[in-house]
Amino acid sequence: MARAHKTPTPDSATPVVQSVAQTEDVGEDNSFLLDVLETAVIDQGEQDSFLSFAEDSVAAGFDPEQLTFAEDDDRKEQVAPLPGLREKHADKEYGDYEGGVAFLQGEGDKNAVDPNDVAQGALGDCYLMAGMLAVARSNPQLIQDLIVDNGDGTFAVTLYIRDSWRSAPKKVITVIDARLPEKYKGTPLYAKTGDSEGESVELWPALIEKAVAQQKGSYEQISGGNIGKDGFKFAGATELLTGEKEDYLKTSSLDEDDALLHIAIALDDHQPCTCDSKNMEDEADLAKEALAYNVYGNHAYVPGDVDLDARTIDLNNPWGSHNVENLPVADFLRFYRSIRIGA
Repeated sequence: MARAHKTPTPDSATPVVQSVAQTEDVGEDNSFLLDVLETAVIDQGEQDSFLSFAEDSVAAGFDPEQLTFAEDDDRKEQVAPLPGLREKHADKEYGDYEGGVAFLQGEGDKNAVDPNDVAQGALGDCYLMAGMLAVARSNPQLIQDLIVDNGDGTFAVTLYIRDSWRSAPKKVITVIDARLPEKYKGTPLYAKTGDSEGESVELWPALIEKAVAQQKGSYEQISGGNIGKDGFKFAGATELLTGEKEDYLKTSSLDEDDALLHIAIALDDHQPCTCDSKNMEDEADLAKEALAYNVYGNHAYVPGDVDLDARTIDLNNPWGSHNVENLPVADFLRFYRSIRIGA
């Protein structure tokens, strides 16, 4: 896949918050915007202009201050600085995924959005990746509704964010481009790419992850417990993606039948469901038993199947590997601290 250029990694200490005007819909047909751009560039004789649009373009869902021309081609780049990386990755760079598309239906997939598209990278955001996987499994159209490909190298990504704990989540649209932090050329450092076909590669998990990092200011700020700090009212990953409140159930208050039925009903009703494993750092024996089932401590998982007769649960790991199979419900209650069920 071709790369237009490398972009130096931004200073992770630089705060970056990109909030785009709240809109109900983003127009998919933006050919009139391209006509305006082309005419303005010809008239002004500029190749790298920062141009103003008429008010109707903003009403169509675009903030003109979010976009500018990329050098050497017709692709646009986000004007807001790229999100900073984790401190331990300060030596890494961004690469431009020119062939990147939001969605691509792989061989054997029922939909362009499939749970197998999700694979966590070198970032402690299992909660977010598990949320993506859970929504992709329960209602893939909801994921497709979150991302609009602007057709110019940029994407408008919708998240649902609260202003306060008492307020309802509201739609926030962030315009980002296809530049992603790279482990090495062609391989994202954080959320991995999905399916590929020719020069096209699927980016939706990485785009959502980047939009969250853009809102927080850096990837460091969405790792682990950082997501709920510094004014970001985070009430669960599935709420962030759907706008619907999550129910939080502590396993300590459930018996075996309760746990099995809550998860089974959520799966049958196409509700996104995730489970958080316990922190087992100080319980070496429990951690060893859990590891035999691929259950890692302080990690998010997504239930995939419940066998009510065998009384077992299968769960997907957002790593894209090391899934949990045939876990007895009694051990589920020992290894996991909570069940989260969205609407």
